[in-house]
Amino acid sequence: MKPENVLINRDGYIKITDFGLSKENISDNSSAKSFCGTPEYLAPEVIEGKGHGQAVDWWSLGSILYEMLTGMPPFFAKDREKLFHSIKTEQVKFQKFLSKEAVDLLTKLFIKDPEKRLGSGPNGVNDIKSQPFFASINWDSILEKKIKPPFTPKLRSETDTRYIDPEFTSCPAMDSYHAGESLNDNENPFIGFSYDANKEGEKQQENQI
Repeated sequence: MKPENVLINRDGYIKITDFGLSKENISDNSSAKSFCGTPEYLAPEVIEGKGHGQAVDWWSLGSILYEMLTGMPPFFAKDREKLFHSIKTEQVKFQKFLSKEAVDLLTKLFIKDPEKRLGSGPNGVNDIKSQPFFASINWDSILEKKIKPPFTPKLRSETDTRYIDPEFTSCPAMDSYHAGESLNDNENPFIGFSYDANKEGEKQQENQI
């Protein structure tokens, strides 16, 4: 999770996107082994490659909150090795303008040991939601969208892209397989391929019998 994956929908509420690398059915802090993510927001256990789990999401939450409050990621370096070393060994530096509630919350989210990190206890996310930093938040009202958002996009239509950076909207549409070029019969790897979901289901049932 990173700031680019946190979007605002048409009614002003948050939408989290890009679950392409997400793992399902991970109930501990060691089962996932893949090394993936944006370097600045990686938890130390991901970098160490010892296995990770749900606690990496709470580390990422801390990173996003820190950047929203300060304008910078908690760890930053142009050299990737230095960045990873900092994430694994150094403590986050807190600016003087941060409230004690914010510092307390972030300190608990940036605990290096995933088993001791806030959110990893038996109460899970409820331990995060009950922190003093969120004392003014009515979580049920947010879930039910009863709170008026501070910003609501003014959209002309369903396809209005005015809030998307022109850097992206001006990009030409490219074929994901061959850089925009059409595949000929010799290059197309899908020729002769077919998939019938009904037949596949019948085949699995036959195998089970």
